[in-house]
Amino acid sequence: MRFSQFSVLCICFVLYLNSCSKDTTILLEEQPEQEEANLSARIAAKKLYEDYYLASKSTSSEVSWSGNTNNCDAGEVPQTTKDKIFQRIAYYRKTVGLNNVISENTTKSKKAQAAALMMKSNGTLDHYPPESWSCYSSDGSEGAGNSLLTQYRNAEAIDSYIRDYGSSNGPVGHRRWLLWPRLQEIGIGNTDNTNAIWVIGNAGTSPTDAKEFIAWPPADYFPQQLAYERWSFSIANANFDDTTIEMRDQNNNAVSLQTEALNTQFGDRTIVWIPAINTNTLSEDMVYTVMIKNVFVNEETKNFEYKVTLFDIEAE
Repeated sequence: MRFSQFSVLCICFVLYLNSCSKDTTILLEEQPEQEEANLSARIAAKKLYEDYYLASKSTSSEVSWSGNTNNCDAGEVPQTTKDKIFQRIAYYRKTVGLNNVISENTTKSKKAQAAALMMKSNGTLDHYPPESWSCYSSDGSEGAGNSLLTQYRNAEAIDSYIRDYGSSNGPVGHRRWLLWPRLQEIGIGNTDNTNAIWVIGNAGTSPTDAKEFIAWPPADYFPQQLAYERWSFSIANANFDDTTIEMRDQNNNAVSLQTEALNTQFGDRTIVWIPAINTNTLSEDMVYTVMIKNVFVNEETKNFEYKVTLFDIEAE
């Protein structure tokens, strides 16, 4: 069979179109796969929020404790309130990849409860309360020295610790203790306007599935409402003396930031910074790339990079 020059050209052109069509099909298929993966991660983040964060929200009828300050009765914390506190802690730990179960040490809870009573009775917080305080006790003093303290109650007290707001909380020490991979047990103290969480002592080993580092906010999808002012990056035994931090938004614009002074006293070594981000003004999902350079850990200098996608958990 003989082909004209025109026929040959047509056949070649058809083959070329088929080749392009196949390539185009591949390219078009890759995009939906990525979008599907993103949607799946977003859904998972929302479900975790609903199952743990929203489920642990306090109600107006909830009883915080059974004591009173008039006769310095430390009282008891209802189990339902304790359960919600554990649930809120589990939410925050799961978001950063920590899935181990934290247990209650009842001896520590008794002393933490005495500490929470003292904080309520005196209307202030002090890890080293003087004996002149009303409702002072040796148990309460020991509890105060080993616990996180806040003038919030119930599960919402955990939000206060993770946020670590205020000029004295630059090192985010409360957050570091609650997100410490080696944390395995706590004591719970709680009144109607104070809370104490015993975190010091009896550290375990890090969970086998723990990530190399603890970032806050964590990588991947995360509710913008909980992306508090101070961001942090923790890794055991790290030296951050020469570390620099850069952030860029999804349009590759640099995000200005302020780095807090280093402090090695709480949990794992941590570097803290405040990015110039107003989460209240975000109208759509926003991806931020975090680049942490020159971290000296395990006898070598390492760089880390991860992406945080903030989204409005209340918009859907």
